Amino acid sequence: MVGLSAALLYANFFLDWVLRDFSGMGEIVSELEAPGEPNASLLRVTDVVCAVLVVSLLPWVRRGLRAGPWRELCIVAVVLFALGATVAAVVATPCGPGQVCDTARDRLQTSVHDGSSIVSDTALYVSVAAAWITTRSTGPRWFRRVAWWNFWLGGVAASVLFEYFNVTQDPAWAVGASQRVHILFISAWIVTLALFAAWDESRRAVPGTQGLGKSPARTSD
Repeated sequence: MVGLSAALLYANFFLDWVLRDFSGMGEIVSELEAPGEPNASLLRVTDVVCAVLVVSLLPWVRRGLRAGPWRELCIVAVVLFALGATVAAVVATPCGPGQVCDTARDRLQTSVHDGSSIVSDTALYVSVAAAWITTRSTGPRWFRRVAWWNFWLGGVAASVLFEYFNVTQDPAWAVGASQRVHILFISAWIVTLALFAAWDESRRAVPGTQGLGKSPARTSD
């Protein structure tokens, strides 16, 4: 439930879409959180709450992963994802859809926001890659497969499409659509982390199953 709630909050563009009478799906999501936009405060708060919920999952996720540097990289990367998302929410982009940020202060604020968003997204997909690496020999297989496909489809393909349409702006709606696909893949990974934590917890609760899916070298904290 924590993971599902965090995933829904991260995909908060759906909330904005409903509140705008089903319009604005072609806009950049960050611009919907700019000061003066009708649902800006709500969207920024949901971003921060999402970050807190994701971090709250990490003790259980960490316990389920094989001990080693890849596990630590996975956990630290998720923390960076949450921190970056929080900073991006606090330092929102100053200009909404159709507006031009032409002052020095606006450009600085835009740089801080965009930089935080890039750090957040990059860190998330670093965690996906690290999770895949650390579960290659230990499983569970479903978790490893989700990590693999999420990395290539959400982290690589969707990001490339977003950058392409962001540069070309042709068609205009495609940049917003491709960004939302990218966001949905991140939400899917949040749910996957929660399912992995629940899977490991349930496995530990059943006598005689603690060693399933582990290599002989695996240790637990």
